[in-house]
Amino acid sequence: MRNTLFILGIILSLGIAKAQNVDTKIYVNDAKDDKTFVVIISNENYKHEESVPFAKNDGEVFKVYCQKTLGIPEDHIRFAPDATLGEMNFALYWLGNMLNAYDGEARAIVYYSGHGMPDENGKEAYLLPVDGFSQMTEGALSTKNLYSKLKEMNSRNIMVFLDACFSGAKRDGKMLASSRGVAVRVKNDPVGDNTVVFSAATGDETAYPLKSQKHGMFTYYVLDKMQKSGGYTTLGELSDYVTQQVKRKAVVENNGKSQTPTVIASSNNNSWRNWRFASTAAKKFENRVVATSTPAPAPVQRPATTTPATNPAPRQNAPVQTTTVAPSNTPAMSMDVASDVVAAGKKYMRAMNYGKAKTSFTQAADQGSIEAYYQLGLLYSNSNYDGYNKETATRYFLKAANNNHVDAMYQTGMMYLGSDNAAAKIWLRKASERGHAKAQAQLSRLR
Repeated sequence: MRNTLFILGIILSLGIAKAQNVDTKIYVNDAKDDKTFVVIISNENYKHEESVPFAKNDGEVFKVYCQKTLGIPEDHIRFAPDATLGEMNFALYWLGNMLNAYDGEARAIVYYSGHGMPDENGKEAYLLPVDGFSQMTEGALSTKNLYSKLKEMNSRNIMVFLDACFSGAKRDGKMLASSRGVAVRVKNDPVGDNTVVFSAATGDETAYPLKSQKHGMFTYYVLDKMQKSGGYTTLGELSDYVTQQVKRKAVVENNGKSQTPTVIASSNNNSWRNWRFASTAAKKFENRVVATSTPAPAPVQRPATTTPATNPAPRQNAPVQTTTVAPSNTPAMSMDVASDVVAAGKKYMRAMNYGKAKTSFTQAADQGSIEAYYQLGLLYSNSNYDGYNKETATRYFLKAANNNHVDAMYQTGMMYLGSDNAAAKIWLRKASERGHAKAQAQLSRLR
């Protein structure tokens, strides 16, 4: 009996260990780092190119580690998922302003996950925005321009992580539209003495995904090292670990094809290996619950003033539920008044007064306004809003979608895209059947 219990305990412990991966077991640092600023760009859903699997999850989990494991305040982090070129440039502009305000005492982390692309003529490397096209370098951000901007920033040091390759290949190893089918070896652009760049692959290699973990392979091992060390690791230790793990895993996972992460640093920078992520190691951890919601088979029909319908039952692989919406003590209002309150909230949104917009939409949502649910989804999915939260946005879109809001059906599909494509197709199909043009276009690209 004692032996049986012992074996059962081992089995259970192995099951728990397996369940607690880099996405769910997050170490929390007691020390706060208020002199680090972070820009995270994760481009997954491209308008003119195929999507980058797991890029959004890369960025979202990297942000969690910056906040929790490194102790960086949320308002020191600029997260731009599916960013246009304008949004990418604005994020860098924001970073420069933040660093200048600290008179050289602060440092920065810049993270990018998405398509990279080569200029086949000049052999230059580019980061591709979601509205860019791989045959036009004018609509992309060159690494040369990026490094030049970082060099001018008044910072102690800047760490750059690029989970992209610049050979013309995609994460699945196939070639971008701009490619002639032959991988291009781009040149390494020089970086400033204050900057170190970690890149997912070298030369003409591909930056592969690690499908079992729903991350880019490079990003996964960066997170893995942060988790194992509680954030207390030097860049030298991080570089050695990630390079070794990615080299070994890539050849096993991809039939002998290599992927070798690289480091770019100035010849004058001899100390980068001693730069440290967190000043102290995070000792305690919290479980980050990853739960998903399955679309309901049919919309819920109910009077407008009843309590909002609960989310569909959870399922594996979907958006992370980490927040709740507190009930309001707002007095009951007529639906006409609720409609006026939503209209006022939209005006606040256009004026980028997000605090008042949230108050208005929440008041109307508490009265069962379907449009208010949808508007709250738009608010929480807006990366310019300090309270940006994909999980909360998805939950509000679901509430509206389950009550026949066609735009919300489309938005729900887009929120699931990349993390749960089966659920994404269900919602995009629902919107498409109701004549939603964008849903029809997106659905055609998924087939």
